[in-house]
Amino acid sequence: MRTVALPWDLGHATPLDATQTCDWILGPARTSSRPSILGNLNLHALHLTLEPGPVRELTARSDVILIDGWPILLLAKMSSPKSGWPTTRERIGSTDWLAELLARDPAITVVAVGGTPETAEKMARHVKTHTRSIRWHHFDGYRFSRAAESTGPDVLTDTLAGADLVLVGLGMPRQEKWILDHLELIAPGAVIANVGGCFDYFAGTQRLAPRWMGRIGLEWLFRLAHSPRRLAKRYLVEPLVLISRLVRRGVRRHD
Repeated sequence: MRTVALPWDLGHATPLDATQTCDWILGPARTSSRPSILGNLNLHALHLTLEPGPVRELTARSDVILIDGWPILLLAKMSSPKSGWPTTRERIGSTDWLAELLARDPAITVVAVGGTPETAEKMARHVKTHTRSIRWHHFDGYRFSRAAESTGPDVLTDTLAGADLVLVGLGMPRQEKWILDHLELIAPGAVIANVGGCFDYFAGTQRLAPRWMGRIGLEWLFRLAHSPRRLAKRYLVEPLVLISRLVRRGVRRHD
């Protein structure tokens, strides 16, 4: 599988679009002798990978690292041969590939962990309404109680053992720590992914930015306008801190 190195030793990414991501989940990953990790990299995640912690560890252990955000796409283009440049269609968020997976409606067992009890209920209802074959089990991110619209056992650990795909949306870095702590419970051939707040968008508890804004790199502005308190530091402060750290790293290397 093609990977792209990021400049300044910032790691690498896997330029896949939504279709290719679903193909991997339903194909090669299913034949693995261990659980596969589907990671993603946006600017906030990149910032967290510069310090020891669960985000850095999970990113390093990921089998696939999706390009989630324009800054990562631009970084990937900086160090890639022209013929191998990632394209805008390979900049995808969790909502993009999960929407495609739901549309395909494969006969797989999905365990979702995260969101408020309200979000878990609404997300499970959305899946039940729009699919026929997917077996969906949703546990909220507070009490880890199973949503009423889900099916299967109430005990989370028992449900994880039978999953083909595990989606964890608890926010960074909590979701990455949760995945690392529960990885041994996941069966070989299953995929586990950190998906942030994507459940909220399907459940309708958060608004998804218009897709045209994502195509031109302004999705962050839409999110900031709708959640300024929660996202101001991430979108306005962290990029400056990241740039400062990268400049200092470059200076040290030239000393």
